Amino acid sequence: MLITHVRIRGIENNGKRMVGVVSLTLDDMIVIHDVKILTSDDGLFLAMPSRMKKSGTFSDIVHPIRKDVRTAIEGVVFKGYLYMSEQGMNALDLYSVTEKADLTEQTYDDFEIRTDNTYSE
Repeated sequence: MLITHVRIRGIENNGKRMVGVVSLTLDDMIVIHDVKILTSDDGLFLAMPSRMKKSGTFSDIVHPIRKDVRTAIEGVVFKGYLYMSEQGMNALDLYSVTEKADLTEQTYDDFEIRTDNTYSE
């Protein structure tokens, strides 16, 4: 399974921790929406889509099971977000141009940047 498309949209940071929202496409067949990019004292953090339970706590709807999968996703998303921020853009699309067999092998350099500065779903 490969990440074939990453769409990042920046969020105006009005003192909030959330700075971006991501959609990930896997194998051009499955899309995961509403992955959040958050800031913390330790840097950027990726929060997977979740729902609130009756108890008021949150439970992830989708999440990586293995640490190396999370690390690979974070590497691509965070570098894309930082590039977008440095360029003063509000959105960024990354498209995979790799022949690698597994997403744990993918890096930011395996993606082509498309910078139309728009975001729509």
